[in-house]
Amino acid sequence: MGVGRLFKAPQMRGGRDGFALVAALWLLVALGSVGLQAALASKARRQSAANLLDEVRARAAAIAGTEYARSRLSAAMLGRAQELREEAMASARSSRSRRSAERSSVSRLFRSSNPLEDPWREPQDLMVPEMVFGDARYALRLRDVGAALNLNEASEEMLRQFFSQGLEVDYALADDLAQAILDWRDEDDIPRLNGGEREEYLEEGALVLPPNREFVEIDELRHVRGMTPELYVKAAPHLTLVGDGEINLNSAPEPVLLSVPGMDPAAARLLVQLRESGYLPRSDRELYGMLPTLGAIMEAQGRTFTRPTTYTTDQVEILAQGWVDGGVVQVASRVVVRRSGLGAEVEWREIF
Repeated sequence: MGVGRLFKAPQMRGGRDGFALVAALWLLVALGSVGLQAALASKARRQSAANLLDEVRARAAAIAGTEYARSRLSAAMLGRAQELREEAMASARSSRSRRSAERSSVSRLFRSSNPLEDPWREPQDLMVPEMVFGDARYALRLRDVGAALNLNEASEEMLRQFFSQGLEVDYALADDLAQAILDWRDEDDIPRLNGGEREEYLEEGALVLPPNREFVEIDELRHVRGMTPELYVKAAPHLTLVGDGEINLNSAPEPVLLSVPGMDPAAARLLVQLRESGYLPRSDRELYGMLPTLGAIMEAQGRTFTRPTTYTTDQVEILAQGWVDGGVVQVASRVVVRRSGLGAEVEWREIF
């Protein structure tokens, strides 16, 4: 018995030692896991703080971009349009040229502009498109609001012509789309003959129903009855939701020009060709002289033609994208400005 006890005792001590070793290893794993979790949480907090700081700086850059664009548009109204275009072109070639062009005299700043010229024509050309502030920067994109068709302001006839003539869609489908768009944005639940309200969408198993209000995003057009993904891709670049709905005959592309009541493909094509050659009508009378055939159409259409059209850039949409080099956060500022006695007056703004 004594020998047996002597023999078993070392085994018991070895078992305890093994258990202690395993327990120590598990403790090390647990402590390592806790440390790793703490490190990851600390890294996440640091990253979150860095992203927040980047967002603040990106937002400031985007806002600075829109304010810079507003100042350039206001300066263009004071007779500096040509100077600003030359400066913007020079900045693309040499930073030294940009600094030199910035030094303009007060007398040049306040000289009067020619009322027959459009100081906001091709507004993108008035801007230095990108600027850097340390490691923060912004990029600018400007568009004449009158160069796009307003989806909320366009009449049924304008929508029909846009799809049938501008995008060369079958007339029957263009008519269906025009009526469906009006049913989408009107306030009642009474469907037009070839349109559709909620009941028609439910019968077709649609996941998105007409909200009976104006479009708030161009993307909503994807869900309008009769719209296809391919057609949406063609239509979206020519559409807008801002502005008063007037179409600038001196800046709108052919698909948008063809939405004007009475406009035909031949007249729209010739109007674009004249524009590219530097001939820009400034009034109905000048347009009659340039395009006699279109003049006859305009006389027949009367106010139906002239009401939704203009010859100057009266509203500009400014989109400024701000970001920090190496960061993952981008902030955009979109502003719509109108010409007024005060310069480029803000009509609408959003930051996203």
